[in-house]
Amino acid sequence: MTTLTVPDHAAIAAALADPPVFSVSIIQTKPGKFDEFVALQHEQFMRVRGQVAGVRGTRMLKSPAKGVVVLVTSFDTAQNAERFRKDPRFTEHLERVQPLIDRAEAMPVELAYEVGLI
Repeated sequence: MTTLTVPDHAAIAAALADPPVFSVSIIQTKPGKFDEFVALQHEQFMRVRGQVAGVRGTRMLKSPAKGVVVLVTSFDTAQNAERFRKDPRFTEHLERVQPLIDRAEAMPVELAYEVGLI
């Protein structure tokens, strides 16, 4: 697991004043391909972290027993999210991991409520 530095209180307050746009992806890997997918996903995170304008943060949740990964990404704006979906760094990554995926669904979502920090 990779842990990054926590932003200062001013950065958190500014982010909360302008709510993010969220994208969620639910990915079912092919049998026997879960670990390879997770490794490639982590490599992609390390390759692009801090380099994509408009990305506020991301979380990868995984269920090895089910072979499922859930990705949650927050963007400053819907335009930033759309720009990232077209970014060659993202589209080329999708081409690399596609053979490992059985099913995937990506969708924009809205925050319904928030309690605590995750």
